Amino acid sequence: MATTEGDTAKVPLEVSYIIAIIINTITCPFVVLLNVQVIMAVKTRPRLQTNSNILLACLAVTDALTGLLGQPSYILMRIFQLSGLSSSKTVGRFHFNVTTTFAVASWLHLILVTFERLIAIKFTTHYPNIVTGNNMTMGVIVVWIIALICNFCHALKLYLVLYYVAGLVGISCILFIVFTYVVLYRETRRHQRKIKVQQVPQDEVERFTKENKALKTTVLVVGGVIICLLPVCFCLIVVVTGLYRFCPINGSIWQTCNMLNSLVNPLIYCWRQKAIRKLVFTHCRRRTQVVQPAIQ
Repeated sequence: MATTEGDTAKVPLEVSYIIAIIINTITCPFVVLLNVQVIMAVKTRPRLQTNSNILLACLAVTDALTGLLGQPSYILMRIFQLSGLSSSKTVGRFHFNVTTTFAVASWLHLILVTFERLIAIKFTTHYPNIVTGNNMTMGVIVVWIIALICNFCHALKLYLVLYYVAGLVGISCILFIVFTYVVLYRETRRHQRKIKVQQVPQDEVERFTKENKALKTTVLVVGGVIICLLPVCFCLIVVVTGLYRFCPINGSIWQTCNMLNSLVNPLIYCWRQKAIRKLVFTHCRRRTQVVQPAIQ
């Protein structure tokens, strides 16, 4: 059977769309469910309501919204494209708006989480005065204001402003996180040497152990973001350097990897914190038991 060159080129693209649709359809419910469970666990259990966990729960809000709006709109966009419907452009614009907003919000939440760890470990004596409930609330509000500004810039077709704002946020996030974790690494090494050499009070040792455990959780979260964004970063590098005019990686791959980060984060929370893991999977088990009799 004869096929034209154009039809041959479309086959891998359509296959990638179908694979992306399947992956996002399977993971989307888990993204919403796990992140909502993390939020509820932090909200309903006072012993989990540390400043670090509260900020991680705020990050879980953006991840839950990605599963609620970002992934379904992506699935719908790809289905419309495979069907040849013109409305795919409208859905595509909506998808780009929401994913850009949530991506910027996620990056800025990472700055808040990292900043909280910096103050907790490096500036311990000033921590109660700096990291307060009001300051964290204001920080989260500012994060969403900046994210919505990016959304409005795209909606108003102010693409130059959008690129500058998004670029500034991305570069600031990378530089701040790298600098902060270099400082925190040196600080934790200093504390560890101090504990080994000197007679440190037990309460200080316990406090450092607790803060260091929270730090390791944030490091894993940042590491998960970096791994999921590697395809996007590679595309940006090759395009900026002029090696390719367009991204050499299929758009379905890097878009799906970007959204799958919203599934990785709650899994990290559950892995690192036994209390959250116990609550999340207990609730999931109860819901499953409730659903099964209803089906029968």
